[in-house]
Amino acid sequence: MLFRGRTVAAMMVLTAVAACVATYALFEFPEWKFVSSGAKASETSPSGSEGLSQDELYKLNKTLSLIERRYALPMEREQLIDGAIQGMVESLHDPYSVYKPEEEAEKFSDALHGAFTGIGAELRIENGSVIVESPIRGTPAERAGLKPLDVLLSINGESLNGLTLSEAVSKIRGPKGTKVKLKVQRRGVATPLDLELVRDRINPETVDSGMAASGVGYLSIYQFTDETAAQVKNELEELEAQGLKALVVDVRDNPGGFLQSVVEVADQLLEKGKPIVQSEYRDGTRKVDVAAHGAKGNKPYPIVVLMNKGSASAAEILAGALKQSAGAVLIGETTYGKGTVQVPFNGELGDRSILKLTVYKWLLPDGTWINEKGIDPDVRVKQPTYFQAWRLPRDNVLKYDTTGEPVENLQNILLGAGFPPDRKDGYFSEGTKKAVESFQKSESLPVTGEVDEETAQRLEEKLYAKIQDRSYDAQWQAAISKAGELLNMSKRP
Repeated sequence: MLFRGRTVAAMMVLTAVAACVATYALFEFPEWKFVSSGAKASETSPSGSEGLSQDELYKLNKTLSLIERRYALPMEREQLIDGAIQGMVESLHDPYSVYKPEEEAEKFSDALHGAFTGIGAELRIENGSVIVESPIRGTPAERAGLKPLDVLLSINGESLNGLTLSEAVSKIRGPKGTKVKLKVQRRGVATPLDLELVRDRINPETVDSGMAASGVGYLSIYQFTDETAAQVKNELEELEAQGLKALVVDVRDNPGGFLQSVVEVADQLLEKGKPIVQSEYRDGTRKVDVAAHGAKGNKPYPIVVLMNKGSASAAEILAGALKQSAGAVLIGETTYGKGTVQVPFNGELGDRSILKLTVYKWLLPDGTWINEKGIDPDVRVKQPTYFQAWRLPRDNVLKYDTTGEPVENLQNILLGAGFPPDRKDGYFSEGTKKAVESFQKSESLPVTGEVDEETAQRLEEKLYAKIQDRSYDAQWQAAISKAGELLNMSKRP
């Protein structure tokens, strides 16, 4: 039961899927939701009005005039205006609030629906650096080993430092089948990693489900689009028809999506009237979304939520709601910690540009704000170390008596592929060479004991296949086991 839905609004930029890990409201809120009804204009803006004061307007006009008359190099007036707006938004120091000029806004709108071509990684800008939020499952980014919180330093030798998100993405994107070389800085790794990816058509999965064993079913939600709630409904009905008795909800590496979507999904799993999420506006007032319809039949079943550090925003809303309002058990790792909601204002500036702003905080049902902290699991489970492996180099051969992090990564991959070397400290030992030879022999490759491009490719394919096999997924196994345990407990008199 596999559905392919539209890309979520988090995947705003065509190819690398930028500015995400976000929860988006599906509509623009009226002003009263931002300001209390008794607030005066002077309380909502420093100037006491919605626009610029005469002094402020004079200052901006004078700056524009001086640049146009005195600046030494050619410039475009439109770029100056866009730059002024961009500067205002950047001064908010909020990575989720962005301005997109007309050309970029058109691409943004096109990217909201359907598949696109790129590497399949969720990105954002923080302090001038391009940060990976999470790779999309089954994409070049995931296969190459990109991980949440990786910093993209350069692409094809061009630095990405200091660029806007749109500028960075324009360098990363490209036609299907073309190669892109990324230099990546990873936490805990001393030297940057060199990864080579092949751009591909990205058609992100939205929902998947199935039965594991003994009435334990699973529901994997990869993002929250405008289609997700309906897909979840269909999947749950199929699971129930197969005798569902306990449920594992997997939101690992889910970067978020539409707020309304996650509310509608939670509504199907909670009792009627149970709180899902609180929204806190800038004047401190709050609104609580509750399960309007509530679970029907035998629901809610015992629920386990599977999450990791790539679970963000709307995924965290669902995890928190199921934990606090349905008694779900959380398994895996601490989530990302993104507790704000954005609205894209289309056409508000008089043209086709888009201004996307953070409009309020979201809180857990008990009022906790998890921003920059995340949600801790009840049962912490780490994956095997080879789940953290990255792509092997293609521009140089790894061989006996070499050292460094690429060799350490190779040893980790060999372990995951089932050919453990004698050590894992980054020294290409005789034992590492023998492990490579054993692998080459098993794959009918030239037995050289050296890792050239062909051997590297086969090793990565072997490891990727193993990682996709849930029998090696420690977090998955822990979640299924816990669901079975909860099911047995529920049967006791």
